[in-house]
Amino acid sequence: MKRAITKRTLLGAIVVFTIISCTTDDDLNSFEGFEKSKDVSFDITITRDGQINTRADGSYDNFTTERDLEAKLDPSKPFGLMGVDAKTNSIIINNERVFETAGIRSATFDSRNWYSTESILLSAYYPYVSETEFMSGNRSYIIPYSSEDTQAGPLVSQSIERSTSYLDVIPLVFRHITNDIGFRVCDITYDPDLRGYIRLKKLTAHNFATEGYYIDSIGNNGGKWVQKTICEEIGVFHGDARVGVGSDNELFVGQNHLVSDRKHSSRFYAVPEDIKMGKQYIEVVFDVDAFDYNGHHYNELKDQVQKFPLYGVLPGNSCICGKQYTFHLGLDLGTLYQPIEFTASVADWENNYGVDINSVWGENKIYEDNDFF
Repeated sequence: MKRAITKRTLLGAIVVFTIISCTTDDDLNSFEGFEKSKDVSFDITITRDGQINTRADGSYDNFTTERDLEAKLDPSKPFGLMGVDAKTNSIIINNERVFETAGIRSATFDSRNWYSTESILLSAYYPYVSETEFMSGNRSYIIPYSSEDTQAGPLVSQSIERSTSYLDVIPLVFRHITNDIGFRVCDITYDPDLRGYIRLKKLTAHNFATEGYYIDSIGNNGGKWVQKTICEEIGVFHGDARVGVGSDNELFVGQNHLVSDRKHSSRFYAVPEDIKMGKQYIEVVFDVDAFDYNGHHYNELKDQVQKFPLYGVLPGNSCICGKQYTFHLGLDLGTLYQPIEFTASVADWENNYGVDINSVWGENKIYEDNDFF
C-alpha cells in the first residue's frame, strides 16, 4: 500500500488542495449535479498536543501561542493524506502526496467515486512514507518509520470530518509523535577548590529506538507506536568544552560546544518506548585538567568514562509520546569514580525552558514545564 507524511508549520500556513472529479461516458448520469472540481484550503498548525484551545471569556487560557508553533514543515518534502468514507470506512484518499509550490500545497484527486459519499474523514502525516498500509476495518493505517524518517521529527494530524458539499477550509492540527531528547551539563563539585577543571569530550546515547511502526486511528484522534527491535547509538557531542561551575552555569550540550539555549543544542528524535534495566544509557567522556590541591599537584586525567542508565530516572520507566526530555548531568570531581548526579526534565514540545534549575539539582525527579498554562 502507500505511506504517509506529516509536517511542522506556523499557524496560518495555508495549503490549497484541488480535487478534480473525472467521469466516463458510462458514469455521466451518476454524476449529474455533482461538482466536477472542488478547491480545498488547509489551515495547518503544529501544537504541543495536537489541540487548538479556544479563548475563555476575557482570557487566553490554554490558547495556542507563538512559541507553540516553532516547528515547520520542510517545503521541499510532501506530507501524506488519508481519507475515508465516514459511514462505510472505505478508503477514498490513500496516502496521497501533497507538495508545496510557491508557498502553497496542492494536489489533484480523482473524485469519481465520491458522489455517493456524504462526508469524509481526513488525516495527514509527515514525512511522507511510500508504503503506508491502510486497514479499512477500523479506520487505521500503519506508518513504518525508518531512522531517516524519524530524524524529520514526524507529525500526525488530528483527524477531521467534513461534508463533501463543504470542502472549503480544512484546519489540520498536527502533533508530535516522537520524543525530542537533549542534555544539560554543569560541574557540581562540592569542594570549591576542585571546581572548574572538567572538560566535556564526548556524549553518546545508547540503545534508543529510532525506528518503528506508528498506527494511527482516523476519527479516534489517537495512535500508538509498535517498536522495531532496531536501536541505535547516537553521538550527541564531540569536542572539548569546559563545563560551567554550579547549577547557575548549567548549559545545554551542543554538537561540539556548550550553548545557553535549547534552540541551538544538539538534540535527537527517538521513538517512545519503555525503559528497561540495563538497556538505555548515557555515556560521558571527559578530561580533568591538572590542578593543585592541599599542597599536592595532580596531573591531567584523560578520557574519563562514566555511564548512566535511564532506568529509574523517568516516572514509570517510560517515555510519553510527543514530549521533550532534557537530561541533566552533574559532574562531580570529588566523586570522580562514582556515578555523577543524573536528573531529567520533561516538557511539552517546543516550549521555552522554564524550569527553576535550583529546584532540580539534588532531587531525582522529573519537572514538567507547564508555566505557560
